[in-house]
Amino acid sequence: MDTPAEASEVTAEPDFPTSSRRSFLRMAGAGLAGTVGAGAVAGTAFGAEHYHAIETGRRRGDGATVATLSSATSLDLLWRAKTDRKVLALTFDDGPGEEHTAHLLDVLHEAKVRASFAVVGRNAARLPDLVRRQHREGHEVLNHTWNHADLSMHEYDRCKAELARTDELIADLTGAPSAVIRPPFGRMSGNFLQYAAQTGQRVVLWDQRLLEERFDATGVAADIVDHLRPGTVVLCHDAGLARRKIGMAAIPAILAGAKKAGYEFLTVSEMFALDRTRG
Repeated sequence: MDTPAEASEVTAEPDFPTSSRRSFLRMAGAGLAGTVGAGAVAGTAFGAEHYHAIETGRRRGDGATVATLSSATSLDLLWRAKTDRKVLALTFDDGPGEEHTAHLLDVLHEAKVRASFAVVGRNAARLPDLVRRQHREGHEVLNHTWNHADLSMHEYDRCKAELARTDELIADLTGAPSAVIRPPFGRMSGNFLQYAAQTGQRVVLWDQRLLEERFDATGVAADIVDHLRPGTVVLCHDAGLARRKIGMAAIPAILAGAKKAGYEFLTVSEMFALDRTRG
């Protein structure tokens, strides 16, 4: 779940028109000025020529509903389970990868811990045996798109293509499509949410992550264990940037520290089931 500038190892090349963030903020600033300035400015700052030129999913959330007239009405989204039980979910994004995933599975197997793996479709297609092993050893496989695409930037059809293709592969490798989607970068739009609601898939984010850019492995583990709370979902990565080595090196200490504190490990779907806010 890297920032876009960091994610060159997992993101696809852009193939869609975008406006720069800076120009968008300038336009937003003009609109704000218009609301407090002269009436003529207010009338043109977000006029039709501006609004209808904004076509990306990040800025238009109504397109999917208008275009498809879906019967979907709601979906489940989780940052952390609402529970008093000492449970946490470890989630690993961006894999499978040749450098870390197999060893990580060894570590989890030795510790008798189940986790959730948000796989990138093109990586899963390249290393299918690792996904089969994840499923065979009781871990949950989540959908993390085919190309690690920023779903907030795409219209409905592109979101569907990224996710449906990955689900088809997950179903082929595990026997069923994923019940849960983890959007890359934690970014979403109305188009993506509409797709998830239509397919009945849940969406998981996180409330803690490994701070590999700030600490060494010992510090990363201590930061997670010191801030554990019931129901937490921890974001980790088993592929991608070079600093993932720090996070992977921290996993044994996280497992040991959480167990010593009385925590048990659940999959993401088990967290959804446990969440007291679910009807």
